[in-house]
Amino acid sequence: MEDVKLDNKRVLVRVDFNSPMDPSGNILDDKRIKSHLDTLRALEDCRVVLMAHQSRAGKKDYTTMEAHARSATRLLRRDVAYIDDIFGSHAREAIRSLMPGEVLLLENTRFYAEENMNRTPADHAKSHMVKRLAPLFDLFINDAFAVSHRSHCSVVGFTEVLPSIAGLLMDKEITALDKGLKGDEHPTIYSLGGTKADDSIKVIENVLRRGGADKILTSGVVATVFLMAAGINVGEANRKFVEDQEYLEQIPVAAKLLAEYPDKIAMPVDVALNKNGERIDVAVSALSNDLPIADIGLETIVDYSKELKDARVTVMNGPAGIFEQEKFKLGTSELLKASAESDYSIAGGGHSVAAIEQLGLESKFSHVSMGGGASITYLSGEPLPGIEALKKYALKVRKA
Repeated sequence: MEDVKLDNKRVLVRVDFNSPMDPSGNILDDKRIKSHLDTLRALEDCRVVLMAHQSRAGKKDYTTMEAHARSATRLLRRDVAYIDDIFGSHAREAIRSLMPGEVLLLENTRFYAEENMNRTPADHAKSHMVKRLAPLFDLFINDAFAVSHRSHCSVVGFTEVLPSIAGLLMDKEITALDKGLKGDEHPTIYSLGGTKADDSIKVIENVLRRGGADKILTSGVVATVFLMAAGINVGEANRKFVEDQEYLEQIPVAAKLLAEYPDKIAMPVDVALNKNGERIDVAVSALSNDLPIADIGLETIVDYSKELKDARVTVMNGPAGIFEQEKFKLGTSELLKASAESDYSIAGGGHSVAAIEQLGLESKFSHVSMGGGASITYLSGEPLPGIEALKKYALKVRKA
């Protein structure tokens, strides 16, 4: 945003206001709206139009953006008008009538069927949404890192026809995640847990191949897959869970990574089993029973915590166990606290963010990503369509 003159511009901004809502339509957590405030404040002299979505078709919280406009008004301390239209004559007239400093939030972009189609930017540029809205603006800003892993119309379509730049939140997300990816500071330690083992294994492949991580600490279902890959008998209940999640095919991938990077991938030495709601800590060598793994064990917590505290950079994604249950939240809590003590701490993923908030650690982390699926995609090295579209526009400008 520092590269363009913003004064009095007509600016279309893609934001991510998607928020948890109660059955009455009230926003329960406004952190995603808050995350865009710096960008919106930097546009205070512009005519600003916001595009955002809420949930998706079929979900109970798939609704209008009216509550989001009220929340943004309160947080920004400036009126954010809402209009129940996206690109019809009503919306276009409201956009034309905006004065400098005014902000307008359009209707839920996902009410428009073509928004949700994964098309190329060039194809999206031919949509009714882009054709009718683009002529009304001088500039498009993508500030929605969290949805930039989707090639949706409001994310990539306008970059084909309007001058396009990244917003401050987008820039902040990329800068922080790159700090973890590049691994220029040693040690850089990753702690990867949760249930999405396939995503985490992609991240492990990417960061180890790039030399971006000194060590990977595995927990959760990710650790179970690696233990199985190492030939450990994890018990029938845990093997069945891995099978039900369709992660058996990840075991040979994990085995290959263990063979290639034997000193860089750490697995739990003990785990906590769930016996009728009670916590039983056992060594991994004693796992051949039928109780499910619900957390990492005490010895592993101590080992992992020391690695994280001593690190220059830490990247956290996914809980170490069933954080929602009091008896099995210890691993997640202690690893997050340890990570927060490192020189530069990065956290991503919905469950990790929720745990950080519950523990009151937000202010102690260097960066808490709003990205969710986008952050894990970025760390895995896969291109994000929203970012690629901005890069394509920038390249076109340089060549011109």
